[in-house]
Amino acid sequence: MKAWRLHAYGDLRFEDAPLPEVRPRWVLVKVKVVQVAVVDRGVIEGVPNPHQPRIRKMWAEGKPVQLGHEFCGEVVETGPNVSTLEVGDRVSYPGGHFRCGACPMCKSGNESECLSPMNFGLEVPGAFAEYVSVPEWGLVRMPDGPTDNEVAAFQPLGVCVGNVRNANIQFGDTVAILGQGAMGLGILQVAKLAGAGLLIALARRRESLDLSRDFGADATVNVTEADPVTEVRRLTSGRGVDVVFETAGGRKEDGLAGFETVRQAVQMVRAGGKVFQVANLEGPLELDPVHMRSRSIKYMWPDPVGPEGLKYAAFLVASKRVKVGPQITQVLHGLEKLPEAMEIVANKAKYHAFNPPQIVV
Repeated sequence: MKAWRLHAYGDLRFEDAPLPEVRPRWVLVKVKVVQVAVVDRGVIEGVPNPHQPRIRKMWAEGKPVQLGHEFCGEVVETGPNVSTLEVGDRVSYPGGHFRCGACPMCKSGNESECLSPMNFGLEVPGAFAEYVSVPEWGLVRMPDGPTDNEVAAFQPLGVCVGNVRNANIQFGDTVAILGQGAMGLGILQVAKLAGAGLLIALARRRESLDLSRDFGADATVNVTEADPVTEVRRLTSGRGVDVVFETAGGRKEDGLAGFETVRQAVQMVRAGGKVFQVANLEGPLELDPVHMRSRSIKYMWPDPVGPEGLKYAAFLVASKRVKVGPQITQVLHGLEKLPEAMEIVANKAKYHAFNPPQIVV
């Protein structure tokens, strides 16, 4: 088969690779659509991340890294003793790590304490390839109805489901969402279903805010035309919002906002409110502890989501309560187009993209 494999930072090669082995309780999956995430680009370029020691270990052992974790695939072969999936099933990966199934803790039934957890896209080669082999417990069967392209977008939507759940939104809470990419648009819709009251979407691009209104935002703020903190306080009669989801921060080289939106989030939340840090940030972050302590501001991080988040995300789209199709605007054909997709990831505004680009394999 053909696959993109990373041999060193910046050394990504499109090459022949062996068809993955189908072990007991594993399945062979044909990749139908893969979505290219900003974190994939960061790994390729050597941006610091928690997985770097494992990546360096793999290279030291002569193993290339095969990325790609947001995808839609079809089971084409099952290994011995597979009981939850069948040939023909359409599947996706929920994110996070999964148990190895072979260590003493897994064999004793203490799977949550696995001694050798595996990540899809690292120890288990990922979906920048024609085929992948994955343990059956590392995949979720997808419902009929959503398109293959929509299924490829479900993993980040599952994270949105988990973020809204962890933020513990109360009925009628005022909510601001900084950034209206895939994560911001997903959180907007799930928060509305969770009972949020006033929903305020903030972004730099007018076209993103148009989509936010279509998805249920009550108010939108173009941060290139108005101060976001001032506008949010005006919309809440000076009080500030109950919950802020920060989805816009990250490397400016990837078209993101750096740390500026994090500082804005802390200023626009009410006393006793919550700032939920969704975006991945790089490097040390300066916050004012006096301001945050004196106002009892809670700064929160996401918890792992797991299969249940992905299952519920799929249900929400299949039941037409949440939309992802309208935000998928950049679809390439052919795995060889990965470099072009990476260019779009870094320049979404230039390419009028909301969602990460996708490749039909």
